[in-house]
Amino acid sequence: MSYESDPIAMKLNEWVSTQDLYWDLDSFEIMSPNEKALIGTWELMNEVYNGGFMQYFHNSSRARAKPMVDVLRSFGALEAAEIVQAALALAGPGTAAGDAPGMLAAIKLAPSEMRDQLTNLERRLFDCADDTHLQLYGYLSQHRDEIVAPDGFWTEAPTQ
Repeated sequence: MSYESDPIAMKLNEWVSTQDLYWDLDSFEIMSPNEKALIGTWELMNEVYNGGFMQYFHNSSRARAKPMVDVLRSFGALEAAEIVQAALALAGPGTAAGDAPGMLAAIKLAPSEMRDQLTNLERRLFDCADDTHLQLYGYLSQHRDEIVAPDGFWTEAPTQ
């Protein structure tokens, strides 16, 4: 299913967007595990969807890229965690491409083989996006008393 039409992704995106939760990203390190899972996954998927891993690694999201591997694992999104880990090793912070002065410079400096590998990782991430969002929804549902969701969020069963 397309990321843009996934009903769970839409539900989670609406939650983050309508509640302006993305303003809290600067305090990511002190968020609860539930908040990290929601906000971190939202940021990862949207950054990569909009500009690929290079965008994710060169925007302010770079500060949360490494911790996101453990966040994804925490709610069972093991395939997504593996993909992010591989992208980090290839072009994330601490690598030549990840520490380039900016996204466009990193893209220009990256060998075509690296760009191809990143493109494949991006495709893999979106191939498992539905499962990742379903796993996140299930995790948040189990912890619904620990996080404030918009009215009616839990009453509508997600469909896939």
